Amino acid sequence: MKKTPLSVLLPLLLALGASSACRTARPPHPAPAPPPPVQVVEEPAPAVPETKPAVTPAEPVPLGPPAPLLLKVGLATDLETLSFPCCEEVLQVAVEGGGLEIVASFTVEPAAAAAEQGYFTIQAAALRDEKQAGELAARLGRETGQPGAAHFDAGIDLYRVRLGRYPTREAAEADRRRLGALGVTDSFVTSEGGAVTDPALRVIQGAHAAVYPGRWLSVSPVAGGSVRVQGKRWRGRILVYVNDRGRLNLINELPVEDYLRGVVPSEMGPIQYNQVEALKAQAVAARTYTLRNLGEFAGEGYDICATPRCQVYKGMEVEHPLSDRAIAETAGQVLLYQGRLADALYSSTCGGHTEDAEVVFPLNREPYLRGVPCMEAGFARIEGSVAPGVAFPAGLTRTLLPPAASTDPAAVLSARLEHLALLAGLPVPREPLASLDRREVQRFVSAAFDLLLDARLLLAPEDIGYLLHDPPADWSEEDLRRAAYLMKSGLMTGPLDQPLTEGEVEGLLLALAEMLRVVRREDSTFLSLADGRLRVRSGKEEQVYAVPAGLATFRRRGASLASARLALVPGDDLALFWQGDRLVAALQEVDLDGVAFDRSSPYSNWTRFRSDAQLARQVNQRFPGVGFTDLEILARGGSGRVGKIRIRGDNGQVVEVEGLPIRWTLDVPDTLFTAKRLAPKNQEPGWLFTGRGFGHGVGMCQVGAYGMAQRGHTYRDILTHYYTGVELGRVRAAGK
Repeated sequence: MKKTPLSVLLPLLLALGASSACRTARPPHPAPAPPPPVQVVEEPAPAVPETKPAVTPAEPVPLGPPAPLLLKVGLATDLETLSFPCCEEVLQVAVEGGGLEIVASFTVEPAAAAAEQGYFTIQAAALRDEKQAGELAARLGRETGQPGAAHFDAGIDLYRVRLGRYPTREAAEADRRRLGALGVTDSFVTSEGGAVTDPALRVIQGAHAAVYPGRWLSVSPVAGGSVRVQGKRWRGRILVYVNDRGRLNLINELPVEDYLRGVVPSEMGPIQYNQVEALKAQAVAARTYTLRNLGEFAGEGYDICATPRCQVYKGMEVEHPLSDRAIAETAGQVLLYQGRLADALYSSTCGGHTEDAEVVFPLNREPYLRGVPCMEAGFARIEGSVAPGVAFPAGLTRTLLPPAASTDPAAVLSARLEHLALLAGLPVPREPLASLDRREVQRFVSAAFDLLLDARLLLAPEDIGYLLHDPPADWSEEDLRRAAYLMKSGLMTGPLDQPLTEGEVEGLLLALAEMLRVVRREDSTFLSLADGRLRVRSGKEEQVYAVPAGLATFRRRGASLASARLALVPGDDLALFWQGDRLVAALQEVDLDGVAFDRSSPYSNWTRFRSDAQLARQVNQRFPGVGFTDLEILARGGSGRVGKIRIRGDNGQVVEVEGLPIRWTLDVPDTLFTAKRLAPKNQEPGWLFTGRGFGHGVGMCQVGAYGMAQRGHTYRDILTHYYTGVELGRVRAAGK
């Protein structure tokens, strides 16, 4: 592959190096020396087999370790005070003017003078969507004549919409009450700092307090350990920054690769999503997103936030060996499109298909953010030895314990129970079973399989009346005890006053066979089938078994469970039945969510009901005074996601909402949904939303990446599947 000339990459390199806006804004003392300039280098691509995506890159060429690019992560904003405990680590504390002697726990407060005195403002709303927050601030500003603004709060992951600059709380309260006429509810008055001209910090240790000039205070572990603040431990160092509102921003500064150790397990839990190739894909996407968005919050003193608005970052306490491995094995790797860092968007669950970026983000038309299916065709098939349609467990028990040729059902069951006793190494019952009367069968089974003492010792008397409902009047206390114990053990659970059915007979035989270890059940997850060898995950371990001839196979589809040919995809639940070391049966749980890569997500399918009153509250929070009477879907994207809706409000008012704000406005998990109007009698009318997915659905599907990894795809396969036409590159120090 032809490499991109350095002259083409130079503007990008400058943006990622020491010349970024956020880096030049750092003061000399607490900020580190600028990191070396970085280059983004394309990875060479190999000849690609026809079965692989055409743009799959090769294993990255070793280019030396990536430069330790430093990143500032906003952990919280607008704090009035901040405390650091003593004495888990030896800490070095400094303000811009020099180091401080810290011998105990200490507290930091802002102590800045201001060109203007503090003022009061009205918080009108706190919204998730930046565009809606900005539009609401502008609208309220126009209608009230007061300045409106929206700014992101890293501590709550919301955009605060605030209005006005009032000299007194009373003046702000008067206008707050008038906002009710515009439909603004739940507003409140808060104070803001003035424009800071002489920033300073007050450091308090016990009874001693001192004021130091400067915006920045740094707290660093001397021995390269960690800093604990707000109940969590953080790598690198902690910075405290006096913002322009005269309050404190809490910031964690650390190398990008260390930052990812707190991001990857937060975004994709390695215990639940334990496929390292999926975690590698997450690491590359998160690294790319980070470097592309450096300096986004430069005015607040940090590069990137620690919440879902950017990427979730939770510090050291979420780090995990598997995600650490994924980060280390992809160190420095990023996604490129035409030589530039890609906008590596990702979301939790795409509902079987991702979406074109502009449907969800109308201003984003990146050609690599195209909707793609989150699934692939093909199954692993296993032919069973039992004729199709035989109910389970009869298809298995009649193979293990074949019925004798007799017309007497009691004699048949008696012979099969004798056979089971022989297989278990127990004495053969001396007397045959007289009938299928439930009490008679209970007595026979308890005596034949030595359960009498179990029933006496392992069942409390109080349990009998609780487990048995309305037992026959002529049953003795011993009959009731046996019945309760057999029910508790799962051996016989049917109505006490009725004889055993054919299905109950087969269920009893299998339950007894499992109890006596004649048959062993192994619950597992299907991974692959190749050359007659079955690979499964059983517990935390992977196992490979030869598929024997004569294997009985069964499929459960909803309430139906019968013999059938298996059609397996990785991730299917599979119960294996063993007799000794011989695999005798396999039972597949058919996933009714289908074959999508992300089907394991709890949001693969969902429903939400929103009453008209709930929707009116949601709409009024974003469009005060509009109300709600009806909605109409105007446009959908290629995946079926709703791209535009029209909301009809009170007094003929109409608003149209596009893209991701639809999700927040309607309070639904995703915009891949259908909407049905429900107006039942004597109940509040509203809308039933039935949908798939969780998040915005653009770029990489995180649960889908896990599903792809389960099916044998590499992280490069995953990334080039979800990001159309991208290439894999590496960030490194210039000249390396």
